Amino acid sequence: MDTNAVQPAPPEVDADAVPDAVRDAEAAVAALADSFLEWIGEDIARAKQALAAANDKPGDNQAEIRAIFEVVHNVKGQGGSFGYDLLTTVGGSLCNYLRVETASASDKQLKVIAAHFAAVDFVLEHNLKGEGGEIGAQLTGKIAQLVTNIPAPA
Repeated sequence: MDTNAVQPAPPEVDADAVPDAVRDAEAAVAALADSFLEWIGEDIARAKQALAAANDKPGDNQAEIRAIFEVVHNVKGQGGSFGYDLLTTVGGSLCNYLRVETASASDKQLKVIAAHFAAVDFVLEHNLKGEGGEIGAQLTGKIAQLVTNIPAPA
């Protein structure tokens, strides 16, 4: 390919169409935001079911831990898109904690997972958007302390 060849000019963009496209995109995100809390609640309920099943067989719960990871990975990805940055932070912490794909979790590790879900529940129940201010800092600080004190499944 000749890199010295003259490239055609990009097509002109109608300046009046850009604000309409932005408004349309914002409206689409707002419409999804209305249902976000519903689907995120359903996802969290599925992950909590997997946690309950994992509690029944500590040390031999690899499949349940994978199921939790998959749900929380989605929560992590979607939270910030809808203004729930604290969900993304908590979800990211739990994803990092459950990163080893072949791991099972012990009783103590399951309690760390449950603490993450308690934080998620708090965020959703109190509709904490953004980073959650002082409460968000306290939640993430407590979770970080647990993660530091109880090593992740390996």
